[in-house]
Amino acid sequence: MKKHKLIMASIVAATIFTLGGCGTNNQVQPTAATYIPAVRALPTNNITVRGTVESTESRNVYSTLGLTIQQVNVEEGDHVTAGQVLAVLDTGDLELTISQQKATLEATRQATQNAIAETQRMLSEATSNLARNTNMHILTAEASLNAAVIQLEMSQQNYDNAMRDLTEGNDPHVLAAESFLRLASTELETMETTHENTSRLYDAGVVTREEMRLSENALTHLRNQYSDARNSYQNATQLQQRTIDQLRTAHQAAVTGHQNAQGLLSAARAAANQEIEMLRAAVTTAEIAANIEPMEIAIQLLERQLDDSIITAPISGTITAVIAREGAAGMGPLFVIDDTENLRIMTSFREYDIAMISTGMEVTIIPDAMGNVEYVGVINRINPAASPFSQIVEFEAEVLVASQNTDLRIGMNTRLDINLE
Repeated sequence: MKKHKLIMASIVAATIFTLGGCGTNNQVQPTAATYIPAVRALPTNNITVRGTVESTESRNVYSTLGLTIQQVNVEEGDHVTAGQVLAVLDTGDLELTISQQKATLEATRQATQNAIAETQRMLSEATSNLARNTNMHILTAEASLNAAVIQLEMSQQNYDNAMRDLTEGNDPHVLAAESFLRLASTELETMETTHENTSRLYDAGVVTREEMRLSENALTHLRNQYSDARNSYQNATQLQQRTIDQLRTAHQAAVTGHQNAQGLLSAARAAANQEIEMLRAAVTTAEIAANIEPMEIAIQLLERQLDDSIITAPISGTITAVIAREGAAGMGPLFVIDDTENLRIMTSFREYDIAMISTGMEVTIIPDAMGNVEYVGVINRINPAASPFSQIVEFEAEVLVASQNTDLRIGMNTRLDINLE
């Protein structure tokens, strides 16, 4: 400041001296005195910069919904308040989709609840049947095992009896055949002796030919009877052996049947336990399937789109741009709202001026389009770093318009004067 005053004083003194030397009789001409104020108008105590009027808050109103614009309620220049409806999008198809999704959600909820209830019922029934031993598969297997046990015991008993009869010789059929064979053998031996005696007597002429013939017939009959008795005995012993073989085979089959029945019972019990585990897993699966949260979230997102279909003003201000058109797609920028009540002017100061200014300093705002109209502003912010986009060293600054009810408009060019005194 002092340096600028010294330079100014020197310039004024030199000018007066020059003007004084130019007159006649060394007198100062009046014209010289009238020229001095022009020298005082040099920008010694002022800094002048330029800037453009902006809004302190500007918001772009846009939509991300691919819906058709049904109604536009504002025009450029309209003043709106925060929350005011600017436009409405057509939500007919969206509402149908939401209704369909809700119907599907309800059907899914009901179906999954029914599935859970049914699976839980089956699990409870299977668990109860196993605990109370009323499982039909196990009961059937147990009945088969009991029958197999009885069959095994009977076959064992029959086989043991047959083997005992064989060992002790108590088989009634064999005994009867053996008795008949002994009797036939005794009778045959007796008859053979008698016939031999008769033959000797016949040879001696003691007995007649008829008596000899009757003796021969009797011997032949007893020989046939002995042969039949021997065959009967052989058949009886063979039948006994076959019966033993059959009883052994039946016993082995009964043993196999008993083992199979035991296996079937074990398998039935394992299957019952496996069924319970599968039903438990099915309950868990049904409960997981009953998670309809993703569907609910999808519906919430659709309902949020429904809410977003009403385009409202995010701030109070003036509509400075209307991009939205009725019947056009609603996706993208729709409106621009600027706060025309609170304005600012963005400007820049060069590096050799920055040390002489500070926030809070008063600024005279002179719009280019309004002649000599002046408004008051205040430096609100000075960037601490130089702008990287300028070819010279400049520091961007924000000047708030302090005057009320101005005629300033966004986008106006202005001159900003700062008095350094």
